[in-house]
Amino acid sequence: MSGIVLRGMTWDHPRGVDPLVKGAPAFEAAHPGVSIVWEKRSLREFGEAPLEQYAEVYDLIVVDHPFVGFAAAHPYLVDWSRALTADEKAAFAADSVGQSWPSYEYRGGVWALPLDAATQVSSYRPDLLRAFEVGPPATFEEVLTLGRRAKARGQWIATTAFPTDAISTVISIAANLGHPIVDETPVFLPEALGREVMQRFHALADVSHPRSTEMNPIRCYEAMVTGDDIVYCAYGYGYTNYARENPRPRLAFTDAPSHGGCGPAGTQLGGTGVAVSARSRNVDVAMDYARWLASAEHQKGDYVRLGGQPASLAAWTDAGNDALCGGFFSGTLETLRTAHVRPRFDGWIPLFEHAGERITACLRGEIADDALLAWLNDSFARAQDAAGVARSA
Repeated sequence: MSGIVLRGMTWDHPRGVDPLVKGAPAFEAAHPGVSIVWEKRSLREFGEAPLEQYAEVYDLIVVDHPFVGFAAAHPYLVDWSRALTADEKAAFAADSVGQSWPSYEYRGGVWALPLDAATQVSSYRPDLLRAFEVGPPATFEEVLTLGRRAKARGQWIATTAFPTDAISTVISIAANLGHPIVDETPVFLPEALGREVMQRFHALADVSHPRSTEMNPIRCYEAMVTGDDIVYCAYGYGYTNYARENPRPRLAFTDAPSHGGCGPAGTQLGGTGVAVSARSRNVDVAMDYARWLASAEHQKGDYVRLGGQPASLAAWTDAGNDALCGGFFSGTLETLRTAHVRPRFDGWIPLFEHAGERITACLRGEIADDALLAWLNDSFARAQDAAGVARSA
């Protein structure tokens, strides 16, 4: 094996770049003649750029699981179901944190190996919350109470209501209220439930930082660690980076709030997987490298140490990793364990993006709830029909 260069594409954030770039030399050392080059794209491009363009250029592509519907309908990614042994599949499934492994299974294929795991959780500044003499909210009602108390003191709670996160929160709240939205869901948000979901989201936005509709998790957490006005955030994808020791205030992460009697269950699953391009000239080597990246041994060790947020259950339950990340893993494991896998059919991603824009506009008072719900239900039904999805009874 000599003169092989593997090119990979990941997302532009230390969590997405550092463990890959800094970890590559270990694989290269064990595979003389193989060089690995990782490039990055913006977080927005990560969710929108067409796979077919990347598959022509890169050997490995870091993707999120909603892409599996497109992958199953087009010949751009390697189907791991044909390459893994039964024992390998069983091992990945057993080591999956929550639904990380099943989220990449679709229509008989496996389109990526779990690399990174995340879901919407809660976070807070321990030093600021201490002044309120309460622990982090466990229920939605406690979130609103904290929000009102913070506002009275000239401080805030926050939520991430940037379009991508706004649609995620709607899906999370609906699932926690007993309506998990999947490919075959007959109605995206039935009228009564839809009104309740939006009423709850409006109530949260009303007591949250006035710039919450501009905040994705990174913007929110940056605001939390660079100022002292945001005490707590509900519904933001977790980032171990902000829980690790650093010169700035350290955030603590905890389970998402409950709207009923099922704890934090139902938050929308995030994270990423590593896919191999079917157009790669070095498919076998790229697959060996992907296996190594997703292995429990690497995930539990260097991947976390170098800044990654693993998809391996062994990594999440390792006491040393938990201490390194300020209790992030133990504090949010139940939320991730019970997280919900959103729809994944071919055509879902553009609908997800447009729906997020309208939900954010609704929170700003630019669209009425009834008009939003009608659009969501009609658009979801049209997208299902276009993808040939049969609705459940």
